[in-house]
Formats: sequence, C-alpha cells, structure tokens
Amino acid sequence: MLDCFSRPAGVNLRLLPSLAPPGDGCHRIWRRSHKKCRDQTDEVKEWYSHKRHVLVFTYSGKPVYSRYGEEDGLSGTTGALSAIVSKMAKFFFCDSTTTDCLRYMTAGEHVFTFLERGPLWLVCISCSGDLYGDMVCLLERVHMQIITILTAGIERTLVSRPNYDMRGLLGGTEQVVNSMIRWCVQDMFLQCEGFEALPLAPSVRNAATEALKSARLPNVLFAFLMAGHRVLSAVSNRQYRLNALDLGMVINIIMSSASLRTGESWTPVCMSQYNDKGFAYAYISFLEGSDVGVVFLSTASDGEQFYAISQQAAMVKDALKQPGCAEGIEEAISKSPIDLASVSRGTLNAPAESSPGTRASMPRRSLLAPGNPQWQLLEGVIHAAYYVPALQQYFSSQIAEAYQSRRRVKMLFRNYGRCRQLLRNAKVPCQICVATDHECFYVSMAADYQLFLSVPRGISTGVIAQFYHWVRSQESHIFLQIPTW
Repeated sequence: MLDCFSRPAGVNLRLLPSLAPPGDGCHRIWRRSHKKCRDQTDEVKEWYSHKRHVLVFTYSGKPVYSRYGEEDGLSGTTGALSAIVSKMAKFFFCDSTTTDCLRYMTAGEHVFTFLERGPLWLVCISCSGDLYGDMVCLLERVHMQIITILTAGIERTLVSRPNYDMRGLLGGTEQVVNSMIRWCVQDMFLQCEGFEALPLAPSVRNAATEALKSARLPNVLFAFLMAGHRVLSAVSNRQYRLNALDLGMVINIIMSSASLRTGESWTPVCMSQYNDKGFAYAYISFLEGSDVGVVFLSTASDGEQFYAISQQAAMVKDALKQPGCAEGIEEAISKSPIDLASVSRGTLNAPAESSPGTRASMPRRSLLAPGNPQWQLLEGVIHAAYYVPALQQYFSSQIAEAYQSRRRVKMLFRNYGRCRQLLRNAKVPCQICVATDHECFYVSMAADYQLFLSVPRGISTGVIAQFYHWVRSQESHIFLQIPTW
C-alpha cells in the first residue's frame, strides 16, 4: 500500500463550506412530522423529479406507502409496476424449478430495485447513484419497520383478502417510515447491523446499568436507556437475545413521535426477529427536559405490568439524577458524536465551565480515556466509523464541518456502500480504498471488526492505524456491555 492517499496532479483540495449547522444530523433525520409533497400525483412532472422514491404496494397493485405524494394518486404507477413484475415472472420464471423474481431494472439514470416480501412489493427508484445492494437493504429495513408496527399478521390478511386496504392500520405512522429512510441514507445505520452506543465514562455507565439491573421484573425482555438515538445502557433477560435491528426499529418509532417522548407511554411493538406474529409492549418515559429516556420491553400488556414498570422506571430516573451521573450524561450528549479533530488536539476531555449550583469539589469523570500525542493525523479525518459484529454496536464520529451538508453526508455513506459492494466476494480479512477527486474512502473488514474511514487525498495512510489504535484504547468508553437479569 502507498504511504499516503495521493492527490492527483493539478488538483487542489478545497472543502466547501457547510450548508447545515454543526451536529450529528439528528435534526434532519427525525424532523417535525409532515408529509412531503402531499398534493403530488404521478400525473404531474414534479413527482418524477425526486431523486429517491420508495413505494410499497400489494401484489394486486394496491398502494400502501409512498415517500412522496399521496398514495391514492399513485395507483397508475403501482399498478404498472405490479404488472411488470407479474409479466417478468411469467416470461422468465414460469418453468424454473427455483423461485425467483424481478430484482432490478435500469432506465437511463434511474435504477428500479424490487423486493418481494410475501404479498407485498417494495420498490426503490433512484437516480442518486445508489447501489443495488444498498437499495435492497433499505427496502428490507422499510419492510421490517412496517412489520414492527403491524406484525406479520398483515401479510396473512392480504393473502386471504387481496383488496384489503392496509393504509388504515398504518395511518399516522408514515413519518416513522420516512425517518427510517433518512436514517439509512444519512447515517451508518444502513452499513452496519448494529446500534450506536453513547460514548460515556465507564463509571457513569456502570451507575446507569446498576440502576437498570435493580429494576428486575417478570415478563420483561429488555430494558435500555436512550440518549437521542444512541443507547446509554441496557440490560437483557437471560432468555432473550437482543437483535440490534429490532432495537433500531423501536428507537426509530420513539424518535419519530413527539408524543411518545412526553409523559409515560405504553405502546405495542412487534420484535420481528423474536416473534413476528405478536406484539411486545414498550414502556417509554423520558426525564423531564432531557433527551434521556427509559424504555422497557414487556411481553405482558396488562395494567398491573404497566404500573410495576412505572414504579421501577421512576427509581431508575432518580438514580440518573444523582450528582455526577447526571452531569456525566449531559456532557456525553453535548459532545456526541465525537469530534476526532478535538481528540487529536487533546481538547475533548477539557473540563466544561461549571454551571451555577455545581459543587466544585465533585470528582470529574473523563468522557474518553487519556489521549496520545501521536494521534495528530486524526485531525484530518472527514469521518470514521468502527463496527463490532459480536457486540452488534458501532461507533461513528462527527462528520467534518465542511461535509455536513445533506448532499455530502449522503455521498460519504454511499461511498462506504460502494466499498462494501466491491468487497462482497473477498475473503476476510480484506480491505479496499476508493478515491475520488478530493477524498479517499477506506474500508477494512475482518472477522471481529469493520473499519470505515473518509479522509482528504494527500493524508498519510498512517491515519488508518492511528484510528484503529484509538478505538481499541477507548473500547470501554465507546461501547457497552449488556448484562442479564
């Protein structure tokens, strides 16, 4: 490998100014509920100008969901797509001994990707340069989100009643699916089958975990503390194995609904990887004036279970309000995602100004482990991520300010997908670097980790080792262990 990511001759690196305020992009993913372009139909040219459509319809052509426009005005398009997949099946697969179906087709710059799930067809139409593999994964997440809301029982209903209109059951939840699509294309969530833990001092996380462990109740599968979309702490029933995608679906439902973050909520959710035929029940309660929420997932739905969980959740929240714990969590939220440039300069762990009423003698818990002065190359990183399959968790750094526009954020994660696509048949361990005019995208895949890195061209390849060793030195701060009851 070359010792630097070379810059082509005659090309000067110029970073465009940010078009969005600094931050982790949550405000763009889980924004205020609204239906985009509600009045558009497939009879107006504006509807065709969108760069990424997502459509869901039944095999009889009945529309279920559309990212843009109103479903009633898209029956012509869904009917045509349904006819296409039906004709393709008759032409090419009628005599085949193996079951197959139309997967994708291209028309100019547009790629039509199809995913069949029982009586439902999901279609993504993109002219954004999306890869087929990423589009299929996106459709799988959309389908999983629908099942989380309705259970797989809706598929049996559609088989027995092909003309059944399931939009009434999905009514009011379109925003949840919209948020899932944005989460997939503007975050690492599509590239990793995992969840993102909140970087936190181990002593603070241990205090939060002990509070959850003390809330042991029958019929509870899983309990976790969330800080925004990140998981602060979690405890699992020893008879239940967490699936990170199930957890992601629940987090997206909570983040997409302001009402679920107010007061105490008790809502049904289908954990499709655990049992896609029935509901579990999520107890949700947030600390007042905070982004920290307490969530319990229960198999029992009666009022006594709700009351018992409510009492335990109140004690957990009291523990989180204790001096030291509350301040540590607040600091972690304010500094997430981690800015690797601050890590390089050694300023991330700098103490914040004391707020009025804070005891000056209170021992301070560092957000991260002590730094290393040899990590100076991290200052040039555009974005970096690290995924641990065994933990089902990933770390994702803050995106460099010059790349925080929506267009550039999508470009970063799309290029990670391109790297993974090129490695799909490679023997692990493997690595690849894809270069554009101004950036280099590096992905390394091993049995126990996956590393993603975006850097400007011209930076030394030593940044790869520096980021890897930095992650290993911070594992107890940026990943969490999930104990059992």
